[in-house]
Amino acid sequence: MSACGDLHAATLELTKGTSIKHRLAVAFSKHLKHIDVSELPLSLQEQLVAIVKGLESVCPLPGESAVQATVRKMSANEADRCAARIVDLYGAVAGARAQMQAPRAADATPLNAFRERNDTRHATPLLYAAEA
Repeated sequence: MSACGDLHAATLELTKGTSIKHRLAVAFSKHLKHIDVSELPLSLQEQLVAIVKGLESVCPLPGESAVQATVRKMSANEADRCAARIVDLYGAVAGARAQMQAPRAADATPLNAFRERNDTRHATPLLYAAEA
């Protein structure tokens, strides 16, 4: 899956009905830890690295992962802020991706080219509400 797809899946994981700490741990374990940082725009790579480091900052107890230990130590407000950072990152990545895929203004056909056509073979009749 692409980095944008993984971030989208992590964001969806954060919307489920379990506790915020559980959602964070699952979003990280299933989606965030698999993201290849190099797939992100350079300006956003540091944000992902900071999120990942922040979610793996506590030394785990036997039988738990670093993310489980970190999330366990977080307050609800810290968990909320971390979740918001993930959602913000997804929004930034999706926006950057959309910008890259949008046609450039120079490549787009101007609307006037469609309006000024005198070819009646391709004319579409207008329907009024009473005729529909």
